[in-house]
Amino acid sequence: MLRILGGAAKGVALKVPESARPSPVRLRKALFDYLRFRYPRRGSFLDLYAGSGAIGLEAASEGFETTLVEKDRQAIQYLRENASKARLKVRIEGVAVERYLQDAKRRGQHFTVAFMAPPYPHDLLQDFERLLEARIVEPDGLYILQHPSDLTLPMGERREYGFNTLTIVEAETVG
Repeated sequence: MLRILGGAAKGVALKVPESARPSPVRLRKALFDYLRFRYPRRGSFLDLYAGSGAIGLEAASEGFETTLVEKDRQAIQYLRENASKARLKVRIEGVAVERYLQDAKRRGQHFTVAFMAPPYPHDLLQDFERLLEARIVEPDGLYILQHPSDLTLPMGERREYGFNTLTIVEAETVG
């Protein structure tokens, strides 16, 4: 059973759509331990390819102002149900990630943290480069990509959690 690990909604069970591949508990715990320390005042969190919302709803539970981006219809319905059940206020954008990034850049939106966990059949480096090029993370913020551990990206800090890895790029280091 997938549950929110900490914050205001700790312990709330999440429905998982068929299209989702939820982030493992160990990875989520380590990520939010790090973010809690780095951003004591929290900020805004963008979860791209939100799936079940395991990452984005965790962020909201921890006090981040959260936006979830997902195009799968079942996933969007589950995101709404999961957010309601957890009593978390989040913004859900039911559009393709590529379109969302273009619109956010055009509107001048900025986030403290932008997290991306695309479906693994995607070209993950291309997806992450598209996020970096959008420049929607504020100075001192983070771009984070979750990917298989056998993929090594030519940038950022690498943190491995079994078969999954986070590559973390600080906004000020982006070209």
